[in-house]
Amino acid sequence: MKLFLTIVLISLLQLDILGQIDTQKSRELDFDLIHTVLRLKPIWENQTLEGKAILTLKPFFYSQNKVVLDAKGFKIKAVKLNKSEAKYEYNNEQLSINLGINSTAKDTLYIEIDYLAQPNLIKNTGSAAITNDKGLYFINPLKTEEGIMRQIWTQGETQANSNWFPTIDSPNQNHTQDIYLTVDKNLTTLSNGILVKTTQNQDHTKTDHWKQLRPHAVYLTMIAAGDFIKVVDTTYNNFEISYYLEPEYASYAQGIFGRTPEMINFFEGTLGVKFKWQKYAQIPVRKYVSGAMENTTATVHSKTLLKNNRQLIDGNDDGVIAHELFHHWFGNLVTCESWSHLALNESFANYSEYLWTTHKYGKEEGDYLNLTAIQDYLFEASQKQVSIIRYDYLSREDMFDTHSYQKGGRILHQLRLEVGDEAFFKTLNYYLNKFENQSVEIHDLRLAFEKVTGKDLKSFFDQWFFYPGHPRLQIFQKLNNNKLELTINQLIDSTNSHIYKVKLPIIINSENKKTNLEIELSKVSQIFSFNLDGDFKSVVINPEGYFLGQIEHKKTEEELIHQYYNSEAIYSRITALESLTLNESQEISASPLQNKKIRSLVLDALKDKFWRIRQMAVQKLFNYDGDDFLIVEKALQNSIKNDPKGAVRADAILAVKNFLNPQNDILFRAALNDSSYLNNAAGLEALFTNNVADSEELANQFLNITDINIFASIANFFATEADPRKYDWFVKKINKMEGYEIYQNIGIFGAFLSKTDSITKEKSLPFLKNLAINQSEWFVRISAAQVLQLLSEDSEKAKYTLDEVIKVEKDARLIKYYKQFTK
Repeated sequence: MKLFLTIVLISLLQLDILGQIDTQKSRELDFDLIHTVLRLKPIWENQTLEGKAILTLKPFFYSQNKVVLDAKGFKIKAVKLNKSEAKYEYNNEQLSINLGINSTAKDTLYIEIDYLAQPNLIKNTGSAAITNDKGLYFINPLKTEEGIMRQIWTQGETQANSNWFPTIDSPNQNHTQDIYLTVDKNLTTLSNGILVKTTQNQDHTKTDHWKQLRPHAVYLTMIAAGDFIKVVDTTYNNFEISYYLEPEYASYAQGIFGRTPEMINFFEGTLGVKFKWQKYAQIPVRKYVSGAMENTTATVHSKTLLKNNRQLIDGNDDGVIAHELFHHWFGNLVTCESWSHLALNESFANYSEYLWTTHKYGKEEGDYLNLTAIQDYLFEASQKQVSIIRYDYLSREDMFDTHSYQKGGRILHQLRLEVGDEAFFKTLNYYLNKFENQSVEIHDLRLAFEKVTGKDLKSFFDQWFFYPGHPRLQIFQKLNNNKLELTINQLIDSTNSHIYKVKLPIIINSENKKTNLEIELSKVSQIFSFNLDGDFKSVVINPEGYFLGQIEHKKTEEELIHQYYNSEAIYSRITALESLTLNESQEISASPLQNKKIRSLVLDALKDKFWRIRQMAVQKLFNYDGDDFLIVEKALQNSIKNDPKGAVRADAILAVKNFLNPQNDILFRAALNDSSYLNNAAGLEALFTNNVADSEELANQFLNITDINIFASIANFFATEADPRKYDWFVKKINKMEGYEIYQNIGIFGAFLSKTDSITKEKSLPFLKNLAINQSEWFVRISAAQVLQLLSEDSEKAKYTLDEVIKVEKDARLIKYYKQFTK
C-alpha cells in the first residue's frame, strides 16, 4: 500500500519496550482457508453485489465444531455445508456456521454461501491513509456524472474484503481462488491471476473466469471492471505485463508504466528471486480511497497516475509503481503475520523506491529521496513517537504512517550499512526463499540476518524496531594544538530515554588532507579527538545524510562555505546551503543574502550539478531586491533560458515575476511554448501578475488543457477578476478533480466566490454542500466546509448550508473542528 496522506497527527502514549502490553494479537488459526470460489454479479442500479462463495477449509490443528467467517453487511440467502443445508447465526459482522460434529485437521469442509453484498450500508471507519473502508466501490453507477466512466473496483486492505465476500479476513490467511465475474459484455474486467475463459451470456452480459493459482493473503484479492483499454507491454516476454487505462490515456501507457519490465528485471537481479506470479497488471481507477494497492498480480492505482506525454515531462510516478511491484516479494510472497508487523511489508516497499531511483536515475536522486523520507518521518515524530513494531495500536489503520513506511525504509538502510551490501541482499534472498507463501513476524527477519551473517543483531532490531523515537545528537567542536575535538551528546528526555548504539561517518577537511572515518556512539556523552594535517577547514558529520536521527551542530560561515564547495554528497551541499541562508528573523534587512559571500554561493548553486539544489537556490532569490540586483536577475534569466530541469525553469520564472522588468515578459511568453506544463503555468502566472493587456486572451488559450498547474494559474487569474461567467468553468474543472487536487485548489474557488456577485455565491451552495458531505476524503470535506464558512460571513443561506453539513458529519476529527463554527 502506498501511503497517501503521509502525516497522521495522532498522539499516542510512548511505552518502553519492556512495558508494552500485547493488546493486539495475531489472529489465531482455527481454520486453514485453502481455496475460494466466487461467482459475482454487480447490480449497478442499487450498488450491490450478488454473490455465491464456495470456501474450502480444514481445521488448522485443534478439532472444531463451528466455523466463524467475516461477512459484513450482507443479506444471507442460504448456507450449505458439504452440499447440505447448514445451521448458522449471523450478526451483520460475522457468520457462525454450526458444523454439527467436531471436525479435525483430517477433514475438508466445503461451505457454500448465497449472499448479497451491500457496501453502502457499511459504516465507514476509514483513516488518513485509507479514507474509506467499505471494500467495494461503484463509480458513476447510473452514468450521471459527466466525464467519468462507470467503474467498479475493490480495496481490501486492511480487512475490507469481507465487505464483499465471506472469508477469514486476516493477513495470516492465504488462499487460492477462482473468480467468475459477470458484467455487461462491453466492459473490461481485471482480477488476480490469469483470465481463463470468457463466456458470452444471452442477456448481453459476459462472465470472465479469473484463476489465482499461487496462495496469497485474503486482503490481496481484488476485482475491477469498467470501460478500460487493456494495453499489453510487448517489450517483455517472460509473462504478461499489462496496463488497464481509460481510453483517453491508453496511448500514453508506455510513458506512464513503461519502466515496469525494467523494474522487474532489476528487482529479480537484486534479490536473486524471480517474480513468482502468473502476470502483472496495473490499473488506475477513479475516486480511489488510497494511493495504490499491491493486490496480487493486479495493482490498483489512483487517478493521479493518468498523465499525458506533456505532463510526464514534469515527472513520472516510478516511486509508487516500484513500491507496489516490490510488494510482490515483500507483502505478497512473504506476508506480515499481523498488522503489528506491517513494517515487514511497507518498510521494504518504501525502500524499493530508493533502490530503483538510485539504479535508474543515479545516486544523487536516490540520496535526495532518502533525505525527503527522513524529513517526512521527523515531521511526524515531532507529533508522535511510536515503535515500528507495535502491539498497542488503537486501530490497525494507525499502522499506516511514516513510521511504518519512511522510517522503516531508512532502518533497512541502516541494517544494510551494518552488515554490508553482500550480506544484506544475500539475507533477503534467504528470507524470501525460506518463508515463501508464509506469514512472518519481525523476529523471522532478524533470525534470517543472524543465520546468514553470524552476527547477534538483537540489540540492533530492538533499538530500531521496538523502541520509539530516534537518536538526537548535540555536537560541539573545538580546536586544540592542531587537533579537532568533538564532544557528542545524545539528548535524553521524557520523549526519548534510550541510548542508541550507532555508527556515524565523518569527513574532516584540513589544509593538506581529507579524512573519511567512522565513529561509534554508545553513551550519553563521548569525546573524540583527531589530528589535523594543516589548518582546519571543516568537519562534516553524516556527509551522505543516511543517519536516522537529528543532529545539532553549529558551524561558522567559513566552514559551511567550505563544506558546500568541497562536498560530493548532495546532503552536505544542501545542508550547507540551507544553514547559510536561514533567516530566523524573516526580515529583509537581516537576510543572509545581504552577505556577499553567501550571495555568491547561492548564485554558484544555480549551476549545481543536481537540479534540486539549483531549484533551492532559485527559491532563495524569490523577489530579490538587494545588492547586485542586476547580477542576480541575469543569473535567474539564464536559469529560465537554459536549465534542463522544468521545475527549475518554472521556479526561476516565479522568482523574477515581481522584478518589474518588462524585458522579462519576453521570457514569460517564451515559457508558454515550453514543452513543460509547469513552465506554461509559471509563464501564465507571471504575465497575469504583471497585468499584461492580453491576459484574458492568454487564459483562453489554455482554458481547456487538463493539467492541475495550468488550472491553478488560470483559476487565480479568474479569482482576481471574479467574473460570474467563469463559475461554470470552475465547477466543470473541479468536478474532474479528486482528493488532493480538490483540496489544493478549492481555496482558489473560494477566493473567486468571495469576490463575485451574490447570485453566483448562492448558486455555489449546493455544489459546495455536495463536496462537504459526499467526498470520501475528510480533508476534502473540510476544505469545502471552510469555503462555506467564508461565504457564511455575509450570507444566511451559506450559514444554513454549513449547519446542514455539520449536522451530518460523522468523522470525529471534523466534528471537533466544526465546533468553532457553531460557537
